[in-house]
Amino acid sequence: MKKGLFTLHIICFFVACDTDDPFSNILVEDREIIEKAYSTTYQFPEDFYYETDLQGSPYYENTVSIRASQDLWIELHTNDKEQALNWSEISSTTSAYYRDLVAERETDKYFEFKRVYSIYPNDIILSRIHKSSYFIPSYDKFNRSSHIGTLKVFPINEEVAKTFIEYMWTNNLIGYNDKVLENKITETTNHFLYNLKPVSVTYGDFGICDVIEVNNFDFLIDKQSGEVTYESIKIKEIRGICR
Repeated sequence: MKKGLFTLHIICFFVACDTDDPFSNILVEDREIIEKAYSTTYQFPEDFYYETDLQGSPYYENTVSIRASQDLWIELHTNDKEQALNWSEISSTTSAYYRDLVAERETDKYFEFKRVYSIYPNDIILSRIHKSSYFIPSYDKFNRSSHIGTLKVFPINEEVAKTFIEYMWTNNLIGYNDKVLENKITETTNHFLYNLKPVSVTYGDFGICDVIEVNNFDFLIDKQSGEVTYESIKIKEIRGICR
């Protein structure tokens, strides 16, 4: 599609170009969703946890990357820095090509090893391993379930719960990191409930329209055990740009 025509379609989302325009009767709330779905600048609400200025692509080492299993994809955790480094080295050594270790750091959440492919220096991986003192993952990306793992920071208060869910989301720890339209956390006697409403676009081609999908995610954190579970459901689909 030519750039000018693409721009015209975007404009027609928000102002009716003519009475035959298929987007002229879009609900106000759907227009807001469409605008954020196609935005090149919007990603998350202002107070959402997000790591900025990353010098590489984060990758959480797992049972597949260290060749411990081909049937389970569960991310690794340890409090031993040398163990974490060893897993990172195994992953790089058995990868399609080796990336040199050029820097390392650790946070309260993970050990990180910056690795660069010497032939293509822009190919940078931030090899990460969860700290057991922060989070013990149990989520299997090959055999998905409602159980994510166990948060190990106690006492679990609203700030701890909110930061963890947002950290998990932005780092794609359960396979999702779509744009977030809305987020809300509530507290009960035994749990924190964090609700996210993300939006994603499936792009069409050759006369097939884009599909904009809005989902609802409810993350539940047990205050006593730290167990984290979730449920999700699709809220709606909206027809997007037709190319």
